[in-house]
Amino acid sequence: MRRRAFTIIELLVVVFVFLAMFAALAPFVRMAKMRANRINCANNLRQISLGLHKYARDHQNKFPKTLGELYPGYITDGEIFNCPSIKFRSAKDTPDYIYTQDLTEASPGREVIVLDTDGNHKRSGRNVLRVDGTVEWVK
Repeated sequence: MRRRAFTIIELLVVVFVFLAMFAALAPFVRMAKMRANRINCANNLRQISLGLHKYARDHQNKFPKTLGELYPGYITDGEIFNCPSIKFRSAKDTPDYIYTQDLTEASPGREVIVLDTDGNHKRSGRNVLRVDGTVEWVK
């Protein structure tokens, strides 16, 4: 009787097919990760919005001079100040977001109060937090 086994060629073909499938799917995995980071960043901005409005309620409807003033009294997790798209983590006093000072609860609702820095999402766009608490993705 003759035993049937895989030849080296057959094994190489199978490995090549798996590698080709992996290479074809890699861009989709990368896009999904970027989208997840954008969504997590928007959630961070929503948490910052809640902290800003709590702060304003306790300080005659005025927002703080810096985002760092929200920690730890109004935002207990310091990671909220870090955009998930950035590999390195910054300190609470140097967040990954740009903050517009001197706004109040009475400022126009569509006014931008916090936004991503230019490099947070590889220049594909940025999340923007408005005074009314809405978060948008802007290209």
